[in-house]
Amino acid sequence: MRGDTDERQGITHHPDSARPRWPDPLRHRTPPPYTVRAISEHFVLCTRQRDFATTGEFVYTVIDWRNGIRGPVNVIGQSCDVSTDEQCRDLLHDLEAGRWEISHRNRVQLDILDRGES
Repeated sequence: MRGDTDERQGITHHPDSARPRWPDPLRHRTPPPYTVRAISEHFVLCTRQRDFATTGEFVYTVIDWRNGIRGPVNVIGQSCDVSTDEQCRDLLHDLEAGRWEISHRNRVQLDILDRGES
């Protein structure tokens, strides 16, 4: 059976090539921006609301200026509670002290864009 005919009797689809196609909103979606929650000498911890979650559930990333990388910390599941500013500062303190590090598997290189905004 061809793809332009529905299995139900009498329903036929006529794709109009001149009609613009709408982009897939999930495929071309820009993720929401992160908010800086804590800063130390070498690290910055940023959070944003978790997609499709209730208020207070966060996704986080840690920026490591020395190594030019960002990502979650190297714990099972990358789950750290970053719901308060104090917990964010504690996480950065542990990174500075060497008790944690940024995940080797989930890290990405920093790609900083200068938009000329100050």
